[in-house]
Amino acid sequence: MAGEPLRPLSPAEWPARLREALAASGAPSLAFRVVRSDARRAIVRVDGADLAPARGAWTARPSGTVRTVRTWGTLVGAKAWMGRSPPP
Repeated sequence: MAGEPLRPLSPAEWPARLREALAASGAPSLAFRVVRSDARRAIVRVDGADLAPARGAWTARPSGTVRTVRTWGTLVGAKAWMGRSPPP
């Protein structure tokens, strides 16, 4: 999965923001790993069984801190997305 915040995040802030969103949605135990991030975007690895709840939690945040942009089955497309310029 790939996501974008509304403001730049440090590499240490990405996991914290994602954990906050999971906890707020009632799914705090879902496992994920931030594969790659820059200030405004991140690629996050999520188990296929946890994909729907994780995507829902990260997209439904009332504060709008993080939003899910795409979901890929492999990292090839995600890494290509990360290499492109982020939207303004």
